[in-house]
Amino acid sequence: MPSNRTPPPAPARLAQGDQRDPGPQEPAGAGEHPTRRQWRVWIDGIDALIRKAAIDPSQTLVLVPYAQLMDAGRRAWAEAHLNGFSPRFESTRNWAASLQPYAPGPTDLSMDMARDSLVAAAFIDRVAQGRPDASMRAVMVARLVEAARQLAPMVASVPPDQREAWAEPLREVLAPGLQSLHWESMLGSLALAWASTSTYATDVLWSPLARTGSGVHTLIVLQGFQQDPLASALARHWGNQGAELPLPHEAHPAMASADLHACGDAADEAQRATACVIARVNAAQVPVALVANDRLLTRRVSAMLHGAGLSVRDETGWKLSTTHAAAQLMSLLRAADARARMDDVLDLLKQCPAWPEAQVQALEQLAREAGVSLWRTALLSPRLVPALPEGLPALLEGLQPARPLVAWLESLALALAQCGLWDRLASDPAGQQMIQALRLDEGAAQELVSVTDALAATASDGTTPARTAARSGARLSLSGFTAWVRDVLEGASFMPRGEGEPDVVILPMAQLLGRAFAATVVPGCDEMHLNPSPEPPGQWTATQREALGLPTRDVLALAAAQAWQATLALPQLDVLWRTQERGETLQASPWVQALPGFGADASADPRSQRTLQPQVQQRPQPAAGDVLPESLSASAYQDLRDCPYRFFALRQLRLVDAPELEAEPDQRDMGNWLHAVLRAFHEQRGDRRPGREADRAELNRLADATAESMGLNAGEGGAGFLPYQAVWPALRDGYLDWLAGFEATPDRAGPRFEKAEAALTAQAGPWKLYGKLDRVDVQDSPEGAIPFVIDYKTEGRPGTLERVKEPLEDTQLAFYAALLPDENLRAAYLSITDKRGDTARDAPTLLVEQPEVLMAREHLREGLAHDMARVAAGQPMPALGEGRVCDFCAARGLCRKDFWSAA
Repeated sequence: MPSNRTPPPAPARLAQGDQRDPGPQEPAGAGEHPTRRQWRVWIDGIDALIRKAAIDPSQTLVLVPYAQLMDAGRRAWAEAHLNGFSPRFESTRNWAASLQPYAPGPTDLSMDMARDSLVAAAFIDRVAQGRPDASMRAVMVARLVEAARQLAPMVASVPPDQREAWAEPLREVLAPGLQSLHWESMLGSLALAWASTSTYATDVLWSPLARTGSGVHTLIVLQGFQQDPLASALARHWGNQGAELPLPHEAHPAMASADLHACGDAADEAQRATACVIARVNAAQVPVALVANDRLLTRRVSAMLHGAGLSVRDETGWKLSTTHAAAQLMSLLRAADARARMDDVLDLLKQCPAWPEAQVQALEQLAREAGVSLWRTALLSPRLVPALPEGLPALLEGLQPARPLVAWLESLALALAQCGLWDRLASDPAGQQMIQALRLDEGAAQELVSVTDALAATASDGTTPARTAARSGARLSLSGFTAWVRDVLEGASFMPRGEGEPDVVILPMAQLLGRAFAATVVPGCDEMHLNPSPEPPGQWTATQREALGLPTRDVLALAAAQAWQATLALPQLDVLWRTQERGETLQASPWVQALPGFGADASADPRSQRTLQPQVQQRPQPAAGDVLPESLSASAYQDLRDCPYRFFALRQLRLVDAPELEAEPDQRDMGNWLHAVLRAFHEQRGDRRPGREADRAELNRLADATAESMGLNAGEGGAGFLPYQAVWPALRDGYLDWLAGFEATPDRAGPRFEKAEAALTAQAGPWKLYGKLDRVDVQDSPEGAIPFVIDYKTEGRPGTLERVKEPLEDTQLAFYAALLPDENLRAAYLSITDKRGDTARDAPTLLVEQPEVLMAREHLREGLAHDMARVAAGQPMPALGEGRVCDFCAARGLCRKDFWSAA
C-alpha cells in the first residue's frame, strides 16, 4: 500500500485551478502521450459510474494506486470537465488520515522500527527462551519485523472484527514441520499473530466514519499494475456503492522507438545515463523520469546530476543509515566502545566542531608515529595523554555503562551536544529525521516508555519471561543499544525534500503509471536488475504465499511485465544496460533482448567527445642546494647513490608516508621485534654463560614480553604476527647454535658483546654522519681490542650475500665503519633465518663478513664529501628510474616514473 507523507488536500473545487505539479507540455510535433489516453479511459469510467449513481462528483471518492497520482487525477478530470466539482482523488493512507489521527497501541505493528524492534524482541524471548544466542536473536528480530510487515497489507484488507477468524485456519499452514524449518515456521506464526492482532492507520476506513465523516456516496478504486488488497476489499465492502476500474489496456498499443545503449561497466553506464538525462533536459523535455532499477547506480547518477546543477526529486529515497547524519552518530557510538580503535576516535574527532582541527591533526600524527592503534592504549601513553582533546575521554567513558533505553537516548542526545554534533544534525534534513526516528528530542523517548511498560506488564503476569522485560525496559549494554540504533536507521527511509518543479524525478518503474513525463531514462536493464521473474520477498513458501494471499512469483512477474510494456510505450525513451559486472560478463535483460532494435547499431553516445593531445612527461631534475639535511644516515646516503631525485624528495624536502594505524605486522615489524629481543638478551646476559637451556628460556621470555610491549600480540596487532611467532623456535635455536661457536668462552678466544643499538656520530669533511649500530662486539688481538660491527638481517639469504660481493657498492657496513674512529675493525651482516640446509653456508644463522670494509670506508668518506659538495653547489638531482630501487620507492608517484617511462 503506497504511503503519503503530506497532509491530505481538501476536495478540489474547480480542480482545473490546481497548479501543483503541472504535467509536461507535449513536444512539438509529438503525438498524444499514452498517459493521457490512460487517464481518458479512467475518467470516462468514473464519469459513467457517477452518472449511473445520479450523484454529484463531489460525493465520489477515487482511490488511486499510489499517492503521486492524486494530483494527476485532479488534472485529468479538470481537462475533461472545465466546470463543476471534482471527485476526491485519494490514496488509502491519505483518506484515513483525513478522517482521524492514528496512534498505535503499545504492542501494535507500527511500521516504526524503534517500536517494532522492541516488541519483536519480546515475542522472540517469549517463544524461544534461552535458545538463540545474541547474534541469532538479532537476526530473528529483524526477520520477524520483516515478515510481519509483509503480512500487514493482507491483514489490513480484512475488517478488524473478522481478523481473528481469518487468521485461525492460517496457523495450521504455518505450523512447524521439518526440523530444518523450525525457526522459519516459528517466525511465520509469530508474524501472523502479531499482524492479525494489531490495529492499523487504515482501520478507520472500515468504520461508518468513512461514509459519514467524508460525505462520500460512491467509492471507486483505480487498479494499478498490481492489485491493492485493501482498496479492492473496500470496494467490495461498499457493495453497490463501490466499484473497481481495471488498468486500461490498449488492444494494439503503439510502441515508441527507444534508444538502446549498451554500456561497459557500472561507471560507464552511470556516466551515459547522466548524459542521456542532461541531453533531454537541454532539449526542453522536462521533467525527465529516471527509473531506479539499480539503486546503487541511480545514486551515482543522481550525484552527477546534482553536480551538473539539475534539480532532482527522489521519490524512492534511501536508507537513513546511509546518510551522512547517520554516519556521524554511529561514529560516536563506535568511538565509545571500550575496544575502539584509534581510527574510530579520530573519525569522530574529524567530524566534531567541538575540538580544533589543528589539535586533531596533532593527535593523529603522534598516534601514527607511536604506532598506537587502540584508544585504550592512547589513554595510557605518556606521549599521547597530553595531546588528548579536553573532555573527550570523559565523554566516551560516560557512554560505556549499561542503562535503560530511555536513559540511553538522553545520554546520547547530551553527548551529541557536548561534541558539537547536535546543532549540525538539527539543521540537516536527514539529521532531523534521524532525531525524530530515534526519539532524541526532549521528552520524545516517553513514547517508547509505553511500549517497554506494556512489555514489562506482560512479564509480570507470567506471559513473557522476566528477562524480556530486562532486555527491553531495564538495562542495555552499549553494544545492545548500538544494535538497536542500527536497526532503527536501517528500517527508516530518507526522502530528501525538494523545492519547486524538478528537472528530474527518480521513481520505480511501476510508478510511471498515470504520469506524463516528457522523457524517460531507464538504466539498469541488465539480467540481474531487470529480471522478468522477480524473486518474491521474504522466507515464505509457495504454499504459504497462496494461503496468506501474498503475491506469488507469477503475480509479481505479470505486474513487472505490464510495467515494462507501459514503459516501452512512453515517448523519448532511453534504455541502458551494462555488459560486465566486476569483470564478469553480464547479459541484457531478456525483455531488452526481445526488442526489435536489439543487436542493431547502438544509439549515439550522448556524451561529448574531446580530443586530448598526449604530452611527454620529462624526467624531473630539481636542484636545491639551499635545502640540505643537517646530518646523513646510511640509508640517506644510499638514497643519494640509488637515485638523486629520491634523495631530494625524501631527505631534502623531508616527504614521508604517514604510518598506518591499522597496518598488519609485516617483515619490518618482525625485524624490529627480533632486534629488540636480541638487544635485551645480550644486555642482561653480558659475559655470563648460563648454558643453552637457560639461554633458550630467557629468549622465550623476552620474545613474549617484547611482542606484548610492541602491541604485536593477538589482542593488539590481531593475528598478523602469528606467522612470525610460529618461526620463532627455528630462529631461536639457529641463533643459539651460531652463538655457541662465535662468542668467547673461558676456554676459547672470540668476540665479546659490548653494546647494542649504539648511537654514534662522526664527520666526513664538513658533513655530519650519524647512525645506530645494531651491535658492537670487541675482539682481543695483539694490537689491542678490535671493534666488530654486526648488523642483523632477516631478509632472504641471497640478498645478504649479494651485499658483500662488491665492497664499494656496500654502503651500510662502510658507513657504520666510518662512524668509528678505530683504524682497525671488522664488520659483518648476521643473517638470521628459519631455513636449514646441509652445508654450513645454509645454516639458519650465518655471519656474512665484509673483508674489505676498511678500504670501502675510505672510499665512502671521499665519495660522500664529493657528492654532497655537488648537491650544495646546486647540481641537478635527476630521477634515474633504474633497477629494483624503483619498485618500492616512496617517491615514485612524485617523480611520475610510470608516465615518462611509458613515453
